[in-house]
Amino acid sequence: MAANPESNDLTLEQAIGRVLRALRADRKMTQLQVAVETGFADTTIRNMESGKKSTTIRSLDAVSMFYKLPIEEIIVRAKALRNGPPSSDAPESN
Repeated sequence: MAANPESNDLTLEQAIGRVLRALRADRKMTQLQVAVETGFADTTIRNMESGKKSTTIRSLDAVSMFYKLPIEEIIVRAKALRNGPPSSDAPESN
């Protein structure tokens, strides 16, 4: 994944939203299709993906189950997106 110069400016909500959007796009689904499959309103899916509002753990868990991905993985991916790739000049740990 290429480094995004603006990635450090992302809120956690925005980063989670980008992860959710990428998961949906990988499956070539629309927000409405995800909403129908998960039982959420399409506006809820839109809000989750935009990162404008905090997503509840319960909602994130439901969406992660739909994507068959552990909720922890969504958070790990979001944090990695915010932090960017590891620095090449970081000290190695043994």
